[in-house]
Amino acid sequence: MATHDEDGPPVTSAGFDIMAPRRRILSLAGMGAVGALLAACGSAAATSRPTASSPAGASARTPASASALASKDATARTWLYLAILTGKMDGKKGWPQFLPANFRVAANSTVQAEIRCFDDGVASIPSGYEKVRGTVGGSMTILSAVNGDVSTAKSQTVQAVDPKNVAHTLTFADTGMNIPIPPLSTVRFTFKAGPAGTHGWQCMSACGSGGGWGGPMSAAGWMKGTMTVV
Repeated sequence: MATHDEDGPPVTSAGFDIMAPRRRILSLAGMGAVGALLAACGSAAATSRPTASSPAGASARTPASASALASKDATARTWLYLAILTGKMDGKKGWPQFLPANFRVAANSTVQAEIRCFDDGVASIPSGYEKVRGTVGGSMTILSAVNGDVSTAKSQTVQAVDPKNVAHTLTFADTGMNIPIPPLSTVRFTFKAGPAGTHGWQCMSACGSGGGWGGPMSAAGWMKGTMTVV
């Protein structure tokens, strides 16, 4: 398992605070808050389990349109932090949401990414999308926690996930990168950002209340968005 700096580099670039997305995600986690969440996708029953509370002052029913800039440090490394919210958390029942859905990374850098999935449901995926693709080493690390400091949680490095245990994916059609994300987990992976350009991504797990590929699956800022390489 590759080492990972939990806090990331305390640097800014071009007026952007690259740690702002990190702090917001940790605030969502409530540093260990406990509550009950309804499954936002799939058919998992509602249970009481460690989870995140809704962010104070969050705009309900508004797509995550704000971009987050993950900037390059002196070693040409980029930190990228994303979260997947449930419909209960974002204020729109049955609409899970990537936060942010539109994000930026530094061109020609090595990107160290972390995604915290607060969704406890699973949904069907097309064959092949259970495999990790496009990452350094063709693998990712799954940590069995989403709240607070997850570094001490049970972890495993995998090249694929059981297709029956996928909540969402982060999938880029043009670059081929595919990240299958289990429910109530944190995934960490590294990938190489290429030259400047914009790449669209789509969740390939048919989740939410839109009936398959409708609803949040087809809505920009929810289960689809863009990665801008700058």
